[in-house]
Amino acid sequence: MARSQRNRQLQPLHLFVCEDSKSSKYYMQGLGKAKGINIKAENAYGTSPDNVLRTAKEKYNSFIDKEFVKIYCFFDKDDSSDVEFKRVIQECRTEGFIEAVSVPCYEYWLLLHIQKTSKSFLNAKECCEYFRNLYNKKFKTAYELPQLKAKSDIFNDLKEGLDFAIKNAEELDLDENSNPYTNMHKVISELLKNGTM
Repeated sequence: MARSQRNRQLQPLHLFVCEDSKSSKYYMQGLGKAKGINIKAENAYGTSPDNVLRTAKEKYNSFIDKEFVKIYCFFDKDDSSDVEFKRVIQECRTEGFIEAVSVPCYEYWLLLHIQKTSKSFLNAKECCEYFRNLYNKKFKTAYELPQLKAKSDIFNDLKEGLDFAIKNAEELDLDENSNPYTNMHKVISELLKNGTM
């Protein structure tokens, strides 16, 4: 019994600091549970990329044994200027954290589970509505956006499309300066490969 507890303690912690308090957090928790990866997702102290980074630094500094912790910053471009967004991502890299980026918003990654598209979006709201329409059509539901964002089982709904989303993002090979953009496929592929010891 003591040995299994020790092994559980040695499993690395993948801590995701999320801008939103629901959608991305629920998705990552569902992924961790489904794949047996020690993922914890926590809210940032505010919804801007700067707040995500500040929270990540504070969380990282609170760990005594930093060797078994990987910090991920969930960044949505939303209304950030290009200059500010690039600055925060560069600072994230400098800190040794892993950036999980979506432009214009996290829902772009979710919609790739259902449809391959490089359609440009005017803003986060348009992207969210596009995803909501795809989701409702696929699952024959009638969710409003706040309801869909609050779905705690969002990963379970979309898990059958995970490989499809990864393949879509790889094939689109989007530039990090483009709209839309995501690197979630790289982050998740790496997690699936190296998530446990």
